[in-house]
Amino acid sequence: MKVINVGMKDFEVGIRTRRFQVMIILFTIISLGMTYNLKRLGVSASLYKTPFQMLFLSSFSNAFNYSVALLGILLGATTINGEKERGTLRIMASKPIYRDQILLGKFLGGALILGASLGLFYILTIAFALLLGVTPNKDDVVMFLTTLPFSLLYALCFFSLGMLISTIIKKPKNAIVMGIFIFAFLSFVLPIIASVIALAVVGLPPIPSIPADASNLTEEELQELIIQDPSYQEWLNELVKTTEGILYISPNYHYQEIIRMIFGGKPQISEVISALAYEESIVEDRSILESLQLAWENILVLTIASMLFIGLSYMRFVKMDY
Repeated sequence: MKVINVGMKDFEVGIRTRRFQVMIILFTIISLGMTYNLKRLGVSASLYKTPFQMLFLSSFSNAFNYSVALLGILLGATTINGEKERGTLRIMASKPIYRDQILLGKFLGGALILGASLGLFYILTIAFALLLGVTPNKDDVVMFLTTLPFSLLYALCFFSLGMLISTIIKKPKNAIVMGIFIFAFLSFVLPIIASVIALAVVGLPPIPSIPADASNLTEEELQELIIQDPSYQEWLNELVKTTEGILYISPNYHYQEIIRMIFGGKPQISEVISALAYEESIVEDRSILESLQLAWENILVLTIASMLFIGLSYMRFVKMDY
């Protein structure tokens, strides 16, 4: 009960802050921008089957993915140290409440704030799509709404990481800087590092067997010949496998995989790359249950990571002076 009281109080205070207003404005702009660009460019029928598949399986959704992670970690980065700096943590400690109840209450409050923000984004995206004439079908809406709890899990993973930062770094401003640094590393720097390391490990692509009359082939035919070469396919699979192995530590990677599976993306990235080269469909028909079965490992990793960050935060919090 005390956990709920702390969480509800944090939620009531949080939704009145300028930070929450900025979150709402940001998600509104992103939602409108995504649907407007989809309306302006249209759906690529050769690659996708539905409007929302193009919206969330292309670069259109990058702004949303990055915003969820950044807002989550920044919201968590001032959860504990902010209370300590204002002196409210000492007041809470004077009441009959345990530290684990305080920490879990803070986590609940953050979950409610992030859940409210994400819920509004999902409602606005469907509303803007209908207003702009980008009519999603039933499957589109089902797939889209299925991603909501996993978007919240993704946000909470970064929020719990932010909470850990708030128990380590005393000054909220310094914690925010550290949160931005970690977000930038996981979102932008790590993928570059993974690509470079993977290329260094796997090496350059092999030279395919090119027929003697290759000079008579068009550029498209030559590209098809290279992609279909077994040695190139083997190299591509190894490159993707190595890259994904390095990115396994990143919550961003697991969230993107969950979204890709739910929206019907082909399971293997190498298949997607080949399909893009041929301008063929990168999605396939399957049920939501089948998609979730393909993404179970990614869901489990995000869940374990969130629990681990909360556990480490508690270990730090119990040693803190109020």
